[in-house]
Amino acid sequence: MEPTLVPDCSGVIGGEAVADVCGVCGGIGKTGCDSTCGSTLQIDCAGVCGGPTKTDCNGDCGGNSFTDYFCKENENGTPNLDSLSLECFGVDENGGNCSPNTDSCHYIDCGENPMYNDTVIDCNWNLPTCDTTYTIEDEIDKIECDKYDSSDWLSDGSCHFEFTNCEEFEFDGGDCNLIDCSGLHFSDELCVLKFGQVCTETEGDSSALGDEFCDDGNDDELPVNFNCEKWGFDGAECICEDENNIEYDCWDKTIVGNYVCPSDGEVRGGDCFD
Repeated sequence: MEPTLVPDCSGVIGGEAVADVCGVCGGIGKTGCDSTCGSTLQIDCAGVCGGPTKTDCNGDCGGNSFTDYFCKENENGTPNLDSLSLECFGVDENGGNCSPNTDSCHYIDCGENPMYNDTVIDCNWNLPTCDTTYTIEDEIDKIECDKYDSSDWLSDGSCHFEFTNCEEFEFDGGDCNLIDCSGLHFSDELCVLKFGQVCTETEGDSSALGDEFCDDGNDDELPVNFNCEKWGFDGAECICEDENNIEYDCWDKTIVGNYVCPSDGEVRGGDCFD
């Protein structure tokens, strides 16, 4: 009689795949420095399994050195942006640091501190001159450098969208307090200044969210993107595509249960109140 072949753990007749000690077909068994099923723990530089100690940029285990931007200085003592490079700094070193919101790069009173003339670096790595009025957008705000220091500008209740809206400035000190589907930080106050209406709060027909237009981030004025589940696909105004590139309404409200408003409170378009 011919021997009877049986399927292996993957279902292949006569196959050779076997389940490992963790019950995974064709698996590699126990893993990690703790030798347990599914573990990804590694030994840190101090020799501790799963420990938190890391090697810094100087190669010191548990060291405090960090990688940041550095500029050589011009003859007048100002940073030379053409020499911008990444360097490894000791914890107490500040000289020559050229990233936004570092000691030499705050929005400071240049009249009282002339040594900082032409050294202000914003989120775009630009150097506004302190004797010139520069503008985020004409209809938003005009800021004279010699009238504002960093504490005046940051956390002043207004989202300064272009200059201080980045991680280094904690997204304008928290004033850019909303995050769209693309990770862009903005605020309803900024939407009022840009569009004459809020973006997310429901105030009659004044909200950009759920206003019968799909805000998908392609607006040159303020590229907010609401086309994702987090923001309710812009109040059901956006069109999605399936795996066959066939278009359909992201949220078909004629089908009960097709979309459930998230419970985290971020979807504030009119459709979630309907």
